[in-house]
Amino acid sequence: IVFVCTSLSWAQAKPAHPDFSGIWMAGTLSAAFNVEEHGASYGTPAGPSVIIDPPGGKLPYLPGMRERALDNDAHRERDPVGQCHMHGVPRVMFPPFPLEIAHDGEYVIILAETEHGVRIIPTDGRPFLQNYSSWNGDSRGHWEGDTLVVEVRGLNGKGWLDQAGNFVGEGASVKERFRLTDKDTLEYQATVENPKVFSRPFTVRVPLR
Repeated sequence: IVFVCTSLSWAQAKPAHPDFSGIWMAGTLSAAFNVEEHGASYGTPAGPSVIIDPPGGKLPYLPGMRERALDNDAHRERDPVGQCHMHGVPRVMFPPFPLEIAHDGEYVIILAETEHGVRIIPTDGRPFLQNYSSWNGDSRGHWEGDTLVVEVRGLNGKGWLDQAGNFVGEGASVKERFRLTDKDTLEYQATVENPKVFSRPFTVRVPLR
């Protein structure tokens, strides 16, 4: 009897996390084309900014960096995704294609339809990899109540933010937050920091349906 009571107490104390498993797609498809507010043009639908900070919805580029983004925009053949590379973070979370999320007690897995990308996010407290660099970086997750918080390091800096040529640059770090707002809506938020490219961190928010 004592053993049964102890087991029940442990089960009741064990934190229960929301289940994000399923097929998801960005509810704001225009973010894939440009994270800032933009009008319609050939091949690009109009859309609002998904940048919630800083106020005004503009990327806080350092001097000379916006010119680099505009040059990318004028040469969209440079887009790494167009060359079948990974989207990079945070862009991988709002392509105009579906994503699948699966998780158990130790890992969250995000599968992207485009270029068959896979993100494996441990949530068991293990340290980050050393001297590591890749398109999607190295992710480590933990739970804060009903929110999955993911820190991403080791991004190779080659990825763009969108098709308009906005970019995060080498040395960027990202903190992501995933939270269910209802059974069919997953709120995705990402704060990007890179003092070599931006004057301050910025945050994007995109609902997934």
